[in-house]
Amino acid sequence: MNSLLKKGETSGTPQLSDSIELSSMGHRLTIILFGNSAAVQYQHNNILLGEIQPNIENVAISMTVPSQMKISGHCVSVINLIGLHETALDLDSLTDQLVNENEIIAFIFVVRLGQLTDADKMGLEWLQRVFGDRVLQFVMILFTYESQEESDSIIDDLKKDSTLEQLLKKCGGRFHTCSKKMNNQSEMSDLMNRIENLFTDNKQQSYTSEMYNTALREREDLQNRTSQSDQCRRTEESMENSTRTEKRERLESMQTPHECH
Repeated sequence: MNSLLKKGETSGTPQLSDSIELSSMGHRLTIILFGNSAAVQYQHNNILLGEIQPNIENVAISMTVPSQMKISGHCVSVINLIGLHETALDLDSLTDQLVNENEIIAFIFVVRLGQLTDADKMGLEWLQRVFGDRVLQFVMILFTYESQEESDSIIDDLKKDSTLEQLLKKCGGRFHTCSKKMNNQSEMSDLMNRIENLFTDNKQQSYTSEMYNTALREREDLQNRTSQSDQCRRTEESMENSTRTEKRERLESMQTPHECH
């Protein structure tokens, strides 16, 4: 593990005291949360998500409208996509709307500390598949915990889990920790500062519709190539089957005794 992985620090991130107060500059922090639904706990004092878990089956209504809030003086818009990557829903219209209507400056990947699952691994793959590889520069992992002891052991956990370490490297070494209840004002304030620092590291650039459209074209091209490849394979298999059938029929015809007249 490199020196970047100090608890709560992010790659290339200045100290909190040096962070730019975006709210005072008229900027709103628009963030997307995605990841494992088991990594969060919805309740009345959950600062980021509140107490009502969105209805994933009614995704068009429950997830396209950002929740507006103020956290330690920061104006924040939260778009909750947690658990969405585990569904079979067609999300193109949803993601297109989100990208075109919001200036998203961070994608927060919520992971349960010490319990990396296959669904967690799929979460980042899903994000890249939908939003393209350039989205990684906007991603920060948020490890949630149930007890303070879990939080204190994060460095050891990262060192022990090579898969988790690779996941973190893909996100530029950026991570933060908080209670899965998300009810600690200090932790949430620190998270907002780190999001601001990420925005600064990205030269105050948000994820753009151009980035999304590029990713969408690449995804469609890949699907077309895959479809064409599958069609070619099926055609070849059909021709091979037809050839085998013809050979078998000729062989059977040659082996059949002819009647004498």
